[in-house]
Amino acid sequence: MKRSNLLLFLMVVLFAADCLAQSVADIARQERERQKSAKSRVVATSYGTSNIASTATKPVPTATATEKPGAATANNGKDEKYWRAAFQTARDNAKRAAARVELLDLKIKQLNTDMLQYSSFYNREYRLGPEIAAAQKELEDARKESEVAQKKITDLEEELRKSGGPAGWAR
Repeated sequence: MKRSNLLLFLMVVLFAADCLAQSVADIARQERERQKSAKSRVVATSYGTSNIASTATKPVPTATATEKPGAATANNGKDEKYWRAAFQTARDNAKRAAARVELLDLKIKQLNTDMLQYSSFYNREYRLGPEIAAAQKELEDARKESEVAQKKITDLEEELRKSGGPAGWAR
């Protein structure tokens, strides 16, 4: 008798837990609805900005970085966001130029290997010769672009230093 009561109790508990459990999809839908209702709209007027229909616990800040009192800016009026974006763009350009140099260098090496492996005189002199010359010209141009990109980074560092901004903005 005790066993059957225990078994019956477990079945009722499992059935109740199964009925009350929410699916992950239901929880996700509820969270999306909560987030939609929690967002605030910002309406711009001729006199400034104001939050309307805000149900969020924290209102969205409406002042920009240049309007905030105590916001850090360099002597030339450029803030941290500007400097970080400028440095990231310069670094991306430098990486792209360095990758292009490496790619063209590998292409020249492959063409030179092909030149040594082909036995046909026609292929070596008339087809591969101009390709190698063109690839070498592209490599020289790519190296110049890479140098310009590296110089841009050093110029930005110098400009940041002269403007009085912290060196951490260059990271």
